[in-house]
Amino acid sequence: MATTQTRRITRKEIRQPDWFQVTTDQALEYFQSHKNLVFAFIGALVLIGCALIGWQLFKERQNAAAAAEFTNATALYQSEKYREALTALEKVQQYRWSRYAGLAHLYQANSHIALGELDKAMNAGQRAVTASRPDTLYRQLALMTLASAAEQKNDCGKAIESYNEAHKIAGARQGEALLGKARCLEKSGDVAGALTAYKDYVKDQPGSVVSGKVAELESAKAAPAPAAK
Repeated sequence: MATTQTRRITRKEIRQPDWFQVTTDQALEYFQSHKNLVFAFIGALVLIGCALIGWQLFKERQNAAAAAEFTNATALYQSEKYREALTALEKVQQYRWSRYAGLAHLYQANSHIALGELDKAMNAGQRAVTASRPDTLYRQLALMTLASAAEQKNDCGKAIESYNEAHKIAGARQGEALLGKARCLEKSGDVAGALTAYKDYVKDQPGSVVSGKVAELESAKAAPAPAAK
């Protein structure tokens, strides 16, 4: 029968401190040697924590105040009181750190469009685009508003650019953006580009009345050019 051999712990090993004691002693020694540094580090952490809490509270107050002003402004906008809405939207802009500041640009642009102030509408629309995150519905709406103002101002280059960017974003206005791009290409004389865009729209929207526009442009394209006199 096999016997289990046990190793005797020597007196020297017993006298040696264990790892926990060594680590604790080293930590205490470091603390005593670097007391000021440790307290400064702890103080810095406390200050950072307080600053973060203060910033969060500040943003919450901004959002609450901006929400009240924004609700009033949108009510005026929906009542077609666009001039009054613009005044109310300026108050929303005072809370620049709130989530409503960017949305206010969008409503400002649409209010200016309704009033026929297309230059101001384009400026506000560009600010709305800048304030939005890429590939979001809000960015798409801002681009569509900017494109609409540019189209009404007969700035086809800016309109086509904005409609094209809006079409790249998967969202509710994607088809409308493609249609706007086609319309502006046609206005600018790029019939081939307009025809391609209209065809792409019909491909995504089979049975659309836009099929008639495709047939019209194809017929015009196939028609012989008038003889030179």
